[in-house]
Amino acid sequence: MALQKVVVTHIIRSCKMRRCKLNLIPYKGKWHENFCELQAMENFKRKLDEIKDPGMDIFPILLSCFQRYEINPNPSAYSYVVKYVSQRRMFSQIPAILDHLEQNAKFEVPEKIFAGLIEEYGKANMLQDAVCIFYRILRFQCTPSALSLNLLLFHLCKKNEGLPLVQDVLVNSKAMNIRPEISTLHILLGALCRNEKVGSALELLKVMQLDEYTPNAKMYSMVLSLLCRRANASDLLSFLANMKNAGFLPTALEYNSVIEVLVKEGKVSHAYSLLFQMKSEGRRPDIFSYNSVLKGFSLAKDFRQVEELFDEILVIGLLPNIFTFNYYINSLCEKEECIRIKIEMVEKGILWNSHTYSILIDGLLCDGETIEAYKLFQVMLNSGSTAQISTYNNLLFQIRLSWVALDLEAIMMANVEALDFVELNNCKMYILNLLCSTQIKLISLICTGTAFKKVFLFSITLNGVIFI
Repeated sequence: MALQKVVVTHIIRSCKMRRCKLNLIPYKGKWHENFCELQAMENFKRKLDEIKDPGMDIFPILLSCFQRYEINPNPSAYSYVVKYVSQRRMFSQIPAILDHLEQNAKFEVPEKIFAGLIEEYGKANMLQDAVCIFYRILRFQCTPSALSLNLLLFHLCKKNEGLPLVQDVLVNSKAMNIRPEISTLHILLGALCRNEKVGSALELLKVMQLDEYTPNAKMYSMVLSLLCRRANASDLLSFLANMKNAGFLPTALEYNSVIEVLVKEGKVSHAYSLLFQMKSEGRRPDIFSYNSVLKGFSLAKDFRQVEELFDEILVIGLLPNIFTFNYYINSLCEKEECIRIKIEMVEKGILWNSHTYSILIDGLLCDGETIEAYKLFQVMLNSGSTAQISTYNNLLFQIRLSWVALDLEAIMMANVEALDFVELNNCKMYILNLLCSTQIKLISLICTGTAFKKVFLFSITLNGVIFI
């Protein structure tokens, strides 16, 4: 009886130990499976480093590495091989990988695999292939989202050949239960603005608000920039008001763009009012804002407003630049005023440039002050500035009309290198007419340029002109 009890106890202990051993068998544990997957991936990466043939088929190597451990590739393995192949532009191997994944995968395939493929196809300008990958996502037990849609739209909208595909993608994405996000609409709006589709861009903003999407400041800025390039002043001001009503204030740079458009269309008063709006919104107009309005008043011959605006610039503490003074000088009629402004500019450390001199010289010529214009021309040359072609020609023309005998050689040599052939001939005619009228005996003109280098010697007599 005692022996029987001992035997039974031994049998029970043996069974317990056997059960414990079965539970401790390594290949039955999850940790062992993870370990095998890591080992398989290490072997796969090692074999990739040993490959010398760039055209070798990669996917069979992955399968053999995992079959060695009697396991199947996991999502990370598929993601790695797809990324490896696509980044090296080995796109011919992609179909075999996807077919195997579709037929053998026992897991939900991560969307990032397809997002990565769409990205690489887009970079390679294989837009139709990217679209096909997007449509195929549902066949892989994968739930697509706006991630894949945004990547696809981003690459389609970058290329002109991709734009016709956008509408079909949007229609099919709805059938795939993908709800566009605000980032999706941002991509579409950016494409419309780049292609200067003003009406479509404005319509998209309206649709977004109807679908309970809230356009952000960046979207309004893109459309505002488009309108500054393509729309008229009325539409621009209307959109600016809508933008403010939506709670978004333009930046100083955007205000400057709007002001430039208004000035170009002659709406200087509207441009001037924007300066006050900027101040009321807490934005300080910069010198570029004032320069644009100054230019508008100068073009409109409203010199009183030019002077008032220039005084305002000084009062608020802005530092005028050369363009500010050029617009201001252009509005002054009396040369005494010009001299006063020049002294003021020198005191502020601003030197005249060729455009400044041209404004003054042209103004003196219009007033018939040919001698004064010529003296200022000499001052310009002595200061190291280069005469503009228009100023150069105007001075010669006025000299011819006035029959004023001046140092024509100095005028011609001052900027002769900048003349093209047609302008050179025009200037020669001015010189010839002038020389014949004033009986100047001799002048030499040396012409240098990229296409020619000639020396003309004019011998003038009362009977005519002889070319030597």
